[in-house]
Amino acid sequence: MRTFDDKDGQRWQAAVLDASYGVILLVLSPLQGEGIRRSQLQVVNLAEGLDWIAAADEVALQGQLDASDPWDPSSDPF
Repeated sequence: MRTFDDKDGQRWQAAVLDASYGVILLVLSPLQGEGIRRSQLQVVNLAEGLDWIAAADEVALQGQLDASDPWDPSSDPF
């Protein structure tokens, strides 16, 4: 899990999730407020996803946030 600031200075947490059918997601949630988001990582497996998040800088995390979609895990599990 990583914490980073978006372009407006809001703090977010990002975590890697091993979803179904080999899809690896980056789940993004603001530290204040609501609005969970998700973005599919272009990696082969969970291990690669964990390596990606460990090496990602703020720009890469912000890019994933910009490319992410709103997500309600209670209505759409993956």
